[in-house]
Amino acid sequence: MKKFKAYRVHTIDGKPVCRFETLSLDDLDPGPVVIKTAYSAVTYKDAMAARGVGKNVRTDRPCVTGVDLSGEVVSSADSRFREGDKVIVTNYKLGVDQDGGYADYARVPADWIVPLPEGLSLYEAMALGTSGLTAALAVDRLEQAGLKPAQGPVAVTGSTGGVGSLAVDIFAKRGFDVTAITGKLDQADFLKSIGAKTVMSSRDLLADKSPLVAKMLWAGALDNVGGEYLDRLTAYAMPHAKISVAGMAVGAEWKTTVLPLILRSIDIMGINVSRQLKMPERQRLWKRLGSDLKPQNLAKIARPIAFEELDKAMDRFFNVTTIGRVVVEVGQKAERLA
Repeated sequence: MKKFKAYRVHTIDGKPVCRFETLSLDDLDPGPVVIKTAYSAVTYKDAMAARGVGKNVRTDRPCVTGVDLSGEVVSSADSRFREGDKVIVTNYKLGVDQDGGYADYARVPADWIVPLPEGLSLYEAMALGTSGLTAALAVDRLEQAGLKPAQGPVAVTGSTGGVGSLAVDIFAKRGFDVTAITGKLDQADFLKSIGAKTVMSSRDLLADKSPLVAKMLWAGALDNVGGEYLDRLTAYAMPHAKISVAGMAVGAEWKTTVLPLILRSIDIMGINVSRQLKMPERQRLWKRLGSDLKPQNLAKIARPIAFEELDKAMDRFFNVTTIGRVVVEVGQKAERLA
């Protein structure tokens, strides 16, 4: 197979050095399935790996990053897949311990691969990616716990981010009145255009420090931020509210009281789509993302960038200018979405 382009992170003198390189398949980590990458995406985890924030990529050798990819199988030593199959790979160790999606080709374990479900294109799959899978799992678990639109509005923190914006859309599609909570009030029109009925500033959410706020606002919530945001969501929650927790953008510490949990009988559930999400459940959620959980406004939420623009896109995640999802045109140009 001919040489191809890849974006790799090297650790040199303890610091990450990112660059485009020309590789061959022999340069990639081994795997029984070879995929020609069509699209990848940029997540906060990818940006952290590229800029050396946290321990998000192995440092003992160069690594092709990119925790999401969609593409077409070129060859397979596993009977479950054959040449021409369109597939998705998200998270597991992709782009962290195993060379990932920022290359024209990838070699991956067959156990990580999801067949592209009916109702999704390869581009749409990366407009969703790990963020969409997270939002879908949160909505799915909240509904399984009994949350229904008739019980009251739901809130989404970090609502302009990948998980948050997709969750706003999915909740609205499911019939919920959605409050989008954000520190970017200049994006209120965007949030309303993807389904938010109400937009609340983060400052207003955090203003009242009471353990229990008398003005009960939400029957359910998805928190992508953590810390005091989760504390305030519980304080404003209605009796028997359901809250899912999928992120910790402001930190992992959570200082609160048990009063809302006990006096209002609130349920809190953790959301994790990494290796804890078993393949049958992963496939079921992807099928829902191609059908009843498919967002209605992907064209507004996701935007494509050329592969060559990837490095510049990483910095936008740290200066807080990225809205929604960023899809990387690795091997294909983006299609036009309705």
